[in-house]
Amino acid sequence: MPPFTLLPGVPSDLDEMVHVWISAMDQDPFWKTWMGTMTPSQIEEWTKQNLRYRIVMGVELGVMQTWKVVDENTGKIAAWTGLSFPWPETLTDAERASLTSSWSPPEGGNWSIRNWYVENVTPMASNAGCDRSKHFLRQGSMVLPSYQRLGLMTLLTRKCNDIADDYGAPTYLNARPKAASMFFKEGFEVCSVRDAELGDFDETMKGKGELKNGETRFWALKREVGAVSEKRKLSWE
Repeated sequence: MPPFTLLPGVPSDLDEMVHVWISAMDQDPFWKTWMGTMTPSQIEEWTKQNLRYRIVMGVELGVMQTWKVVDENTGKIAAWTGLSFPWPETLTDAERASLTSSWSPPEGGNWSIRNWYVENVTPMASNAGCDRSKHFLRQGSMVLPSYQRLGLMTLLTRKCNDIADDYGAPTYLNARPKAASMFFKEGFEVCSVRDAELGDFDETMKGKGELKNGETRFWALKREVGAVSEKRKLSWE
């Protein structure tokens, strides 16, 4: 395993973090359904537009910090995550708007699954009790495929957990199947789940979700201050 360094991200990391995001999501059935017939260049530009508010605007406004794991042999980002801090009352309406993405796809993207996501997944954290003025929110947790199963996301998660513990506030997040079990082991508890049959949005994707019944799932998770890591298994039932 190559040597790695954990560093705070900076806005100029945007392009590289977009590359990691797209590479990590490439085989995710929900993502594939959402992308529809978009071209690679469309996907790259669209992803960059929607991540800019986290990686650039959030960091510049001081309400978010990205963290990255860098492969010391190549100098490239192997994994990264975003941590949204409690929003101060001093944020203007315009600044708050700049921290939110519509996730509206261009021509070729699947609008029906986008609408389902915005209506069902986007509110999961707030429905579980997340208050952006009081709590932390994880936003984006991606590892390049060639670096997966090396513990890099666990490293990033523990860094974020330490920050939240020092501040004294819970952390919320929405997770996909590949990451949910890791978060569960790192002290997060399940608040709710949302399942979807991908065939409802694209008939060619029917039954291609990760669950035994062929559907796909999102988890809303919460970690209380001081929650400890432990070996335990997340039930998918």
